[in-house]
Amino acid sequence: MKVNLKDRPITIIGLGLIGGSLANAFKREGFKIIGVSSVKTLKKAGELNIIDQAFQYDELGKAVENSAFVFICTPLNDIARILPDVMASAGRKTIVTDVGSTKKFICQKAAESASKGAHFIGGHPMAGSEKRGLEHSNPYLFYDAVWVLTPTEDVSRRDVKRLSELIGLLGAKVMVINPELHDRIAANVSHLPQLLAVLLTGQLADKNDDLYRNLAAGGFRDMTRIASSDFKIWRDIIQTNREEILSALTEFKGRLNALIENIDNLDFIERSFEIASEERKVIPRYSKGFLTPLIDVRVSVKDRPGELAKITNIIYYQGVNIKDIEIVNIREGEGGILRLGFSEKRDANIAAQALKKFGYNLIISG
Repeated sequence: MKVNLKDRPITIIGLGLIGGSLANAFKREGFKIIGVSSVKTLKKAGELNIIDQAFQYDELGKAVENSAFVFICTPLNDIARILPDVMASAGRKTIVTDVGSTKKFICQKAAESASKGAHFIGGHPMAGSEKRGLEHSNPYLFYDAVWVLTPTEDVSRRDVKRLSELIGLLGAKVMVINPELHDRIAANVSHLPQLLAVLLTGQLADKNDDLYRNLAAGGFRDMTRIASSDFKIWRDIIQTNREEILSALTEFKGRLNALIENIDNLDFIERSFEIASEERKVIPRYSKGFLTPLIDVRVSVKDRPGELAKITNIIYYQGVNIKDIEIVNIREGEGGILRLGFSEKRDANIAAQALKKFGYNLIISG
Protein backbone atom coordinates (compact mmCIF):
# COMPACT_ATOMS: atom_id res chain seq x y z
CA MET A 1 0.00 0.00 0.00
CA LYS A 2 1.63 3.24 -1.17
CA VAL A 3 -0.73 5.72 0.47
CA ASN A 4 1.18 7.50 3.24
CA LEU A 5 -0.91 7.67 6.41
CA LYS A 6 1.03 10.79 7.47
CA ASP A 7 0.33 12.58 4.20
CA ARG A 8 -2.37 15.20 3.73
CA PRO A 9 -5.76 14.59 5.37
CA ILE A 10 -8.98 13.17 3.95
CA THR A 11 -11.93 15.55 3.83
CA ILE A 12 -15.43 14.12 4.03
CA ILE A 13 -18.30 16.42 3.11
CA GLY A 14 -21.61 15.32 4.58
CA LEU A 15 -21.41 13.17 7.71
CA GLY A 16 -24.54 11.09 7.34
CA LEU A 17 -24.61 7.29 7.19
CA ILE A 18 -22.13 7.00 4.31
CA GLY A 19 -19.90 9.94 5.21
CA GLY A 20 -19.88 9.05 8.89
CA SER A 21 -19.02 5.44 8.12
CA LEU A 22 -16.17 6.60 5.88
CA ALA A 23 -14.82 8.92 8.58
CA ASN A 24 -15.01 6.16 11.16
CA ALA A 25 -13.29 3.61 8.92
CA PHE A 26 -10.48 5.90 7.72
CA LYS A 27 -9.89 7.20 11.24
CA ARG A 28 -9.31 3.62 12.37
CA GLU A 29 -6.71 3.29 9.61
CA GLY A 30 -4.75 6.22 11.01
CA PHE A 31 -5.75 9.00 8.63
CA LYS A 32 -6.36 12.57 9.71
CA ILE A 33 -10.02 13.31 8.99
CA ILE A 34 -11.59 16.67 8.21
CA GLY A 35 -15.39 16.71 8.48
CA VAL A 36 -17.77 19.14 6.79
CA SER A 37 -21.37 19.14 7.95
CA SER A 38 -23.94 20.99 10.04
CA VAL A 39 -23.03 22.28 13.51
CA LYS A 40 -25.12 19.62 15.25
CA THR A 41 -23.64 16.77 13.22
CA LEU A 42 -20.07 18.04 13.63
CA LYS A 43 -20.54 18.14 17.38
CA LYS A 44 -21.73 14.53 17.36
CA ALA A 45 -18.81 13.46 15.13
CA GLY A 46 -16.40 15.09 17.57
CA GLU A 47 -17.97 13.20 20.47
CA LEU A 48 -17.54 9.96 18.51
CA ASN A 49 -13.89 10.90 17.86
CA ILE A 50 -14.14 10.19 14.13
CA ILE A 51 -12.92 13.61 12.88
CA ASP A 52 -9.86 15.71 13.70
CA GLN A 53 -11.09 19.02 12.31
CA ALA A 54 -14.58 20.38 11.76
CA PHE A 55 -15.86 22.87 9.20
CA GLN A 56 -19.33 24.07 8.33
CA TYR A 57 -20.54 24.12 4.72
CA ASP A 58 -19.77 27.83 4.32
CA GLU A 59 -16.11 27.03 5.12
CA LEU A 60 -15.81 24.46 2.31
CA GLY A 61 -12.77 26.09 0.69
CA LYS A 62 -10.67 25.89 3.84
CA ALA A 63 -11.77 22.30 4.46
CA VAL A 64 -10.48 20.95 1.13
CA GLU A 65 -7.48 23.14 0.26
CA ASN A 66 -4.82 20.86 1.76
CA SER A 67 -6.53 17.47 1.39
CA ALA A 68 -5.17 14.43 -0.40
CA PHE A 69 -8.67 13.06 -0.98
CA VAL A 70 -12.12 14.62 -0.80
CA PHE A 71 -15.28 12.50 -0.53
CA ILE A 72 -18.57 14.31 -1.22
CA CYS A 73 -21.27 12.35 0.61
CA THR A 74 -24.30 14.63 0.26
CA PRO A 75 -27.53 14.02 -1.74
CA LEU A 76 -27.11 14.03 -5.53
CA ASN A 77 -28.27 17.56 -6.31
CA ASP A 78 -26.18 18.89 -3.42
CA ILE A 79 -23.14 17.12 -4.89
CA ALA A 80 -23.71 18.99 -8.16
CA ARG A 81 -24.09 22.28 -6.31
CA ILE A 82 -20.98 21.78 -4.14
CA LEU A 83 -18.66 20.43 -6.85
CA PRO A 84 -17.60 23.77 -8.44
CA ASP A 85 -16.45 25.16 -5.08
CA VAL A 86 -14.65 21.94 -4.18
CA MET A 87 -12.82 21.68 -7.51
CA ALA A 88 -11.85 25.37 -7.40
CA SER A 89 -10.54 25.19 -3.83
CA ALA A 90 -8.84 21.78 -3.79
CA GLY A 91 -5.06 21.75 -4.19
CA ARG A 92 -2.94 20.22 -6.92
CA LYS A 93 -3.03 16.42 -7.08
CA THR A 94 -6.10 16.28 -4.82
CA ILE A 95 -8.46 13.48 -5.82
CA VAL A 96 -12.11 14.44 -5.46
CA THR A 97 -14.79 11.76 -5.53
CA ASP A 98 -18.44 11.32 -4.57
CA VAL A 99 -20.86 8.59 -3.50
CA GLY A 100 -23.83 9.47 -5.71
CA SER A 101 -26.12 6.80 -7.17
CA THR A 102 -25.98 8.21 -10.70
CA LYS A 103 -22.74 9.11 -12.39
CA LYS A 104 -23.05 10.70 -15.85
CA PHE A 105 -24.74 13.82 -14.45
CA ILE A 106 -22.15 14.27 -11.70
CA CYS A 107 -19.17 13.61 -13.98
CA GLN A 108 -20.47 16.23 -16.41
CA LYS A 109 -20.76 18.75 -13.58
CA ALA A 110 -17.20 17.99 -12.53
CA ALA A 111 -15.94 18.50 -16.09
CA GLU A 112 -17.59 21.93 -16.17
CA SER A 113 -15.94 22.99 -12.90
CA ALA A 114 -12.72 24.96 -12.97
CA SER A 115 -9.76 23.38 -11.21
CA LYS A 116 -6.15 24.29 -10.54
CA GLY A 117 -5.02 20.69 -10.52
CA ALA A 118 -7.56 18.61 -8.62
CA HIS A 119 -8.88 15.48 -10.34
CA PHE A 120 -12.43 14.14 -10.11
CA ILE A 121 -13.32 10.44 -10.19
CA GLY A 122 -16.98 9.52 -9.80
CA GLY A 123 -17.80 6.86 -7.22
CA HIS A 124 -20.73 4.76 -6.08
CA PRO A 125 -20.38 2.44 -3.06
CA MET A 126 -23.06 -0.25 -3.23
CA ALA A 127 -23.60 -0.29 0.50
CA GLY A 128 -26.14 1.22 2.80
CA SER A 129 -28.84 0.64 5.36
CA GLU A 130 -32.50 1.39 5.94
CA LYS A 131 -31.32 3.61 8.80
CA ARG A 132 -30.00 7.07 8.09
CA GLY A 133 -27.75 9.56 9.84
CA LEU A 134 -24.42 9.70 11.62
CA GLU A 135 -25.71 7.83 14.65
CA HIS A 136 -26.07 4.70 12.51
CA SER A 137 -22.62 4.93 10.88
CA ASN A 138 -20.56 1.76 10.82
CA PRO A 139 -16.83 1.44 9.97
CA TYR A 140 -17.52 -1.99 8.45
CA LEU A 141 -20.36 -0.80 6.20
CA PHE A 142 -18.25 -1.14 3.05
CA TYR A 143 -16.64 -4.48 3.82
CA ASP A 144 -17.03 -6.86 0.86
CA ALA A 145 -19.23 -4.30 -0.95
CA VAL A 146 -18.67 -3.30 -4.56
CA TRP A 147 -17.45 0.28 -4.94
CA VAL A 148 -17.86 1.44 -8.54
CA LEU A 149 -15.46 4.09 -9.86
CA THR A 150 -16.36 5.94 -13.06
CA PRO A 151 -13.32 7.88 -14.29
CA THR A 152 -13.66 9.88 -17.49
CA GLU A 153 -11.11 9.52 -20.30
CA ASP A 154 -8.96 12.43 -19.07
CA VAL A 155 -8.31 10.82 -15.67
CA SER A 156 -4.95 9.09 -15.30
CA ARG A 157 -4.67 5.42 -14.40
CA ARG A 158 -2.32 6.46 -11.60
CA ASP A 159 -5.05 8.51 -9.93
CA VAL A 160 -7.56 5.68 -10.32
CA LYS A 161 -5.04 3.34 -8.72
CA ARG A 162 -4.44 5.73 -5.80
CA LEU A 163 -8.16 6.00 -5.06
CA SER A 164 -8.68 2.26 -5.55
CA GLU A 165 -5.95 1.47 -3.04
CA LEU A 166 -7.48 3.85 -0.51
CA ILE A 167 -10.96 2.37 -0.90
CA GLY A 168 -9.43 -1.12 -0.66
CA LEU A 169 -8.48 -0.32 2.94
CA LEU A 170 -12.19 -0.35 3.74
CA GLY A 171 -12.52 -3.96 2.56
CA ALA A 172 -14.49 -2.87 -0.51
CA LYS A 173 -14.07 -4.39 -3.98
CA VAL A 174 -13.41 -1.74 -6.63
CA MET A 175 -14.99 -1.98 -10.08
CA VAL A 176 -14.06 0.55 -12.79
CA ILE A 177 -16.56 1.33 -15.57
CA ASN A 178 -17.54 4.45 -17.52
CA PRO A 179 -20.31 6.74 -16.20
CA GLU A 180 -22.76 5.99 -19.01
CA LEU A 181 -22.55 2.22 -18.53
CA HIS A 182 -22.95 2.60 -14.77
CA ASP A 183 -26.17 4.56 -15.20
CA ARG A 184 -27.56 2.11 -17.77
CA ILE A 185 -26.93 -0.84 -15.45
CA ALA A 186 -28.30 1.02 -12.43
CA ALA A 187 -31.47 1.91 -14.34
CA ASN A 188 -32.13 -1.76 -15.15
CA VAL A 189 -31.16 -3.49 -11.90
CA SER A 190 -31.94 -0.81 -9.30
CA HIS A 191 -34.10 2.04 -10.55
CA LEU A 192 -36.55 -0.06 -12.59
CA PRO A 193 -37.16 -2.57 -9.74
CA GLN A 194 -37.73 0.34 -7.34
CA LEU A 195 -40.42 1.84 -9.55
CA LEU A 196 -42.05 -1.54 -10.20
CA ALA A 197 -42.21 -2.18 -6.44
CA VAL A 198 -43.92 1.17 -6.02
CA LEU A 199 -46.45 0.35 -8.75
CA LEU A 200 -47.19 -3.11 -7.35
CA THR A 201 -47.76 -1.72 -3.87
CA GLY A 202 -49.87 1.07 -5.35
CA GLN A 203 -52.08 -1.52 -7.03
CA LEU A 204 -52.65 -3.13 -3.64
CA ALA A 205 -53.39 0.27 -2.10
CA ASP A 206 -56.06 0.87 -4.77
CA LYS A 207 -57.91 -2.24 -3.57
CA ASN A 208 -58.05 -0.71 -0.07
CA ASP A 209 -59.06 -4.06 1.34
CA ASP A 210 -57.59 -5.72 4.45
CA LEU A 211 -58.29 -9.17 3.02
CA TYR A 212 -55.89 -8.41 0.14
CA ARG A 213 -53.35 -6.99 2.59
CA ASN A 214 -53.47 -10.01 4.89
CA LEU A 215 -52.89 -12.40 2.01
CA ALA A 216 -50.01 -10.21 0.75
CA ALA A 217 -48.00 -10.77 3.94
CA GLY A 218 -45.75 -13.43 2.36
CA GLY A 219 -44.08 -13.28 -1.04
CA PHE A 220 -45.73 -10.03 -2.07
CA ARG A 221 -44.34 -8.23 0.95
CA ASP A 222 -40.83 -9.60 0.29
CA MET A 223 -41.00 -8.64 -3.37
CA THR A 224 -42.08 -5.06 -2.61
CA ARG A 225 -39.83 -4.37 0.39
CA ILE A 226 -38.05 -1.52 -1.39
CA ALA A 227 -41.35 0.27 -2.04
CA SER A 228 -40.94 2.00 1.34
CA SER A 229 -37.74 3.76 0.25
CA ASP A 230 -37.45 7.48 0.94
CA PHE A 231 -38.60 9.55 -2.07
CA LYS A 232 -36.24 12.37 -1.09
CA ILE A 233 -33.39 10.15 -2.29
CA TRP A 234 -35.23 8.84 -5.34
CA ARG A 235 -36.27 12.28 -6.55
CA ASP A 236 -32.65 13.13 -7.35
CA ILE A 237 -31.95 9.70 -8.86
CA ILE A 238 -34.94 9.88 -11.22
CA GLN A 239 -34.12 13.45 -12.25
CA THR A 240 -30.45 12.72 -12.95
CA ASN A 241 -30.92 9.37 -14.73
CA ARG A 242 -34.17 10.11 -16.55
CA GLU A 243 -33.12 8.90 -20.01
CA GLU A 244 -31.81 5.50 -18.90
CA ILE A 245 -34.78 4.93 -16.58
CA LEU A 246 -37.21 5.80 -19.37
CA SER A 247 -35.39 3.40 -21.70
CA ALA A 248 -35.61 0.59 -19.12
CA LEU A 249 -39.31 1.29 -18.49
CA THR A 250 -40.04 1.28 -22.22
CA GLU A 251 -38.26 -2.04 -22.68
CA PHE A 252 -40.17 -3.52 -19.75
CA LYS A 253 -43.44 -2.17 -21.17
CA GLY A 254 -42.72 -4.21 -24.29
CA ARG A 255 -42.30 -7.35 -22.18
CA LEU A 256 -45.52 -6.64 -20.30
CA ASN A 257 -47.42 -6.11 -23.55
CA ALA A 258 -46.01 -9.39 -24.92
CA LEU A 259 -47.26 -11.19 -21.81
CA ILE A 260 -50.72 -9.65 -22.15
CA GLU A 261 -50.89 -10.69 -25.81
CA ASN A 262 -49.73 -14.24 -25.01
CA ILE A 263 -51.60 -14.87 -21.76
CA ASP A 264 -53.37 -17.85 -23.42
CA ASN A 265 -50.13 -19.15 -24.93
CA LEU A 266 -48.88 -21.50 -22.24
CA ASP A 267 -45.78 -22.41 -24.24
CA PHE A 268 -44.77 -18.73 -24.30
CA ILE A 269 -45.33 -18.38 -20.56
CA GLU A 270 -43.51 -21.61 -19.78
CA ARG A 271 -40.51 -20.43 -21.77
CA SER A 272 -40.59 -17.13 -19.88
CA PHE A 273 -40.49 -19.04 -16.59
CA GLU A 274 -37.59 -21.17 -17.82
CA ILE A 275 -35.55 -18.16 -18.93
CA ALA A 276 -36.19 -16.41 -15.62
CA SER A 277 -35.23 -19.50 -13.64
CA GLU A 278 -31.96 -19.96 -15.50
CA GLU A 279 -31.05 -16.27 -15.23
CA ARG A 280 -31.82 -16.24 -11.49
CA LYS A 281 -29.29 -19.03 -10.96
CA VAL A 282 -26.39 -17.03 -12.37
CA ILE A 283 -27.06 -13.84 -10.40
CA PRO A 284 -24.49 -13.63 -7.55
CA ARG A 285 -26.26 -14.38 -4.29
CA TYR A 286 -23.71 -13.73 -1.61
CA SER A 287 -22.05 -10.44 -2.50
CA LYS A 288 -23.01 -6.78 -2.02
CA GLY A 289 -23.13 -5.80 -5.66
CA PHE A 290 -21.90 -7.19 -8.97
CA LEU A 291 -19.23 -9.74 -8.18
CA THR A 292 -18.65 -13.34 -9.12
CA PRO A 293 -20.41 -15.74 -6.72
CA LEU A 294 -18.62 -17.03 -3.67
CA ILE A 295 -17.28 -20.60 -3.58
CA ASP A 296 -19.66 -22.67 -1.44
CA VAL A 297 -18.81 -25.42 1.01
CA ARG A 298 -22.02 -27.13 2.12
CA VAL A 299 -21.62 -29.05 5.35
CA SER A 300 -23.99 -31.63 6.77
CA VAL A 301 -24.50 -30.75 10.45
CA LYS A 302 -26.37 -32.21 13.39
CA ASP A 303 -28.78 -30.18 15.52
CA ARG A 304 -26.77 -29.93 18.73
CA PRO A 305 -25.43 -27.11 20.93
CA GLY A 306 -22.10 -25.60 19.89
CA GLU A 307 -22.04 -27.13 16.41
CA LEU A 308 -21.73 -23.81 14.55
CA ALA A 309 -19.00 -22.58 16.90
CA LYS A 310 -17.06 -25.83 16.46
CA ILE A 311 -17.13 -25.58 12.65
CA THR A 312 -16.12 -21.91 12.53
CA ASN A 313 -13.29 -22.54 15.03
CA ILE A 314 -11.92 -25.38 12.89
CA ILE A 315 -11.78 -23.04 9.91
CA TYR A 316 -10.43 -20.12 11.94
CA TYR A 317 -7.37 -22.11 12.98
CA GLN A 318 -6.61 -22.75 9.30
CA GLY A 319 -6.17 -19.00 8.78
CA VAL A 320 -9.09 -18.91 6.34
CA ASN A 321 -11.71 -16.17 6.22
CA ILE A 322 -15.39 -17.13 5.89
CA LYS A 323 -17.17 -14.55 3.74
CA ASP A 324 -20.75 -15.73 4.26
CA ILE A 325 -22.71 -18.19 6.38
CA GLU A 326 -26.23 -19.50 5.79
CA ILE A 327 -28.15 -22.24 7.61
CA VAL A 328 -30.45 -24.07 5.20
CA ASN A 329 -32.88 -26.98 5.43
CA ILE A 330 -32.53 -27.40 9.21
CA ARG A 331 -34.92 -29.80 10.96
CA GLU A 332 -35.21 -29.52 14.71
CA GLY A 333 -33.67 -32.53 16.46
CA GLU A 334 -32.09 -33.82 13.26
CA GLY A 335 -29.88 -31.23 11.58
CA GLY A 336 -29.42 -29.96 8.07
CA ILE A 337 -27.03 -28.08 5.80
CA LEU A 338 -24.69 -25.24 6.69
CA ARG A 339 -23.53 -23.16 3.70
CA LEU A 340 -20.13 -21.49 4.05
CA GLY A 341 -19.07 -18.97 1.41
CA PHE A 342 -15.40 -18.30 0.50
CA SER A 343 -13.97 -15.77 -1.95
CA GLU A 344 -11.22 -18.10 -3.21
CA LYS A 345 -11.26 -21.74 -4.34
CA ARG A 346 -8.05 -22.30 -2.37
CA ASP A 347 -9.69 -21.13 0.87
CA ALA A 348 -12.70 -23.36 0.25
CA ASN A 349 -10.45 -26.38 -0.29
CA ILE A 350 -8.45 -25.71 2.88
CA ALA A 351 -11.64 -25.38 4.93
CA ALA A 352 -13.12 -28.52 3.37
CA GLN A 353 -10.03 -30.62 4.11
CA ALA A 354 -9.97 -29.46 7.72
CA LEU A 355 -13.65 -30.27 8.22
CA LYS A 356 -13.25 -33.69 6.62
CA LYS A 357 -10.59 -34.56 9.21
CA PHE A 358 -13.22 -33.98 11.89
CA GLY A 359 -15.66 -36.31 10.15
CA TYR A 360 -17.94 -33.83 8.44
CA ASN A 361 -19.65 -34.71 5.16
CA LEU A 362 -19.59 -31.88 2.64
CA ILE A 363 -19.55 -30.76 -0.99
CA ILE A 364 -17.86 -27.82 -2.75
CA SER A 365 -19.69 -25.85 -5.44
CA GLY A 366 -19.10 -22.62 -7.34
